[in-house]
Amino acid sequence: MRINRRGILALVAVLCACGTVTAAEVPAGEVPEGAVILTAELTVKAGQEKAAEAALLEMVAPTRKEKGCLCYNLHHSKKDPLVFMFYEQWASRAALDAHMKTPHMKTMQGKTKGLVEKANVTFYDLLP
Repeated sequence: MRINRRGILALVAVLCACGTVTAAEVPAGEVPEGAVILTAELTVKAGQEKAAEAALLEMVAPTRKEKGCLCYNLHHSKKDPLVFMFYEQWASRAALDAHMKTPHMKTMQGKTKGLVEKANVTFYDLLP
């Protein structure tokens, strides 16, 4: 019996989407076929950097525990103190959709209302 890498990655994606596997169980550096990769860049209003940072940081720990979350990192621009960026990898679109409905997402949206000047989400394809 021959097992190929693509088949294993596809199986991992299915298991993550079903909640059977968490990010901790996916081999480091592996992104399953069908994964959703995105950045969410937020520009906050001047003077609101600390409040926004606190609200955004509250998202990290609970999100990393979500089923289907492969990577969830918050970054702060070195060049522009008003810019924050989330880098995210999800096992599937269903996992991302579930994330958008979590209590911590709703809480963060409430806390950042009025603090964010603009937001931009960009989706990416992983190249071989």
